[in-house]
Amino acid sequence: MNDAQTAQELLTDAAARGLIPGGVLLTGTSAANSVPVCFGALRTDGPAVTPATRYDLASLTKVVATLPAVLQLISAGELTLDRPIRYWFSNAGWFQSPSLADVTVRQLLAHNSGLPSWVPLFTQTDNRRLALGLVQQSPVSEPGGPAVYSDLGFMLLGALVERVSGQRLNQYVTDQLFRPLGMHHTGFRAFGPDGKPESSPEIPFAATEFCGWRNRLLEGEVHDENCCAWEGVAGHAGLFGTAGDLALYAQAWLNLDSRLGRTELLEESLSKQSATASGQPRGLGWVLSNTAGFAGPTPGYGHTGFTGTSLWINPQAASYTILLTNRVHPDRHQYPPIDDLRRSVHLALEERHTS
Repeated sequence: MNDAQTAQELLTDAAARGLIPGGVLLTGTSAANSVPVCFGALRTDGPAVTPATRYDLASLTKVVATLPAVLQLISAGELTLDRPIRYWFSNAGWFQSPSLADVTVRQLLAHNSGLPSWVPLFTQTDNRRLALGLVQQSPVSEPGGPAVYSDLGFMLLGALVERVSGQRLNQYVTDQLFRPLGMHHTGFRAFGPDGKPESSPEIPFAATEFCGWRNRLLEGEVHDENCCAWEGVAGHAGLFGTAGDLALYAQAWLNLDSRLGRTELLEESLSKQSATASGQPRGLGWVLSNTAGFAGPTPGYGHTGFTGTSLWINPQAASYTILLTNRVHPDRHQYPPIDDLRRSVHLALEERHTS
């Protein structure tokens, strides 16, 4: 049995045992893709997953939308990595010490700004401007210290892209990133006047959770509650996309594509910028290789999403691995061992590069 068959059997078995409803596995190189491996269903007792299925990418939004948008603006001279955030948001961290005002763009990207990892903004507002104000007044501790993964930092970075570019984040990344790269099936699902995204019955979306707050099953509507408070468009979450589109994005990074930013800036993003208290290294946005991480001993960099999505890029082998699942369906409290499954899949696939 070859490595791809082993990985496929692991995933098919996980779906059969109810650990995940289904998903798509796609691997490839800097120049070519493999055939997508689709398994399971979009939702319980639903239709089968296909390569066209769009998944809620959750925190992959951080590295697939917000990170390259920031890198593009830095490359254009409109942002600076080491300039304090007060340059763009004069009221950030007002009357606080230490203050968010002194945190830099680099620290926000490297998750060592001192911001907390998460707060339930959605319990306080569903207004984007008020949500931004709440983030701007968040207390920080030890900027430049150990990395603490923070949704709030990337919410602020998404707002920064909007302030500097003059466009809402979804429009900016569509115009400046996704269309140029040919990623025509990736984007945010901005809310309409009724507070929901426009319906798209012709597009197959993988269901996520039955949301007790919104009292409905989420299909093509962002799972992340704080992103919902940002009307579906935020720097930390909100993207939907296909495995095929993510393959185009991974190839752009493997090729250090100038459409993402200047080559030296891309390379800097992939170098160690911070580390967690336990020693997990981080670049700008990206999680860097660590044997305890979700990709096991596979070298490279990547990211995960709470809904069950992951992307890993291995520059040594000029390869990538994309695994999209909806492990929160129908209930996030099942907490299936998605990290164990991811590591098993990566270990199986790693054999092709070591044998």
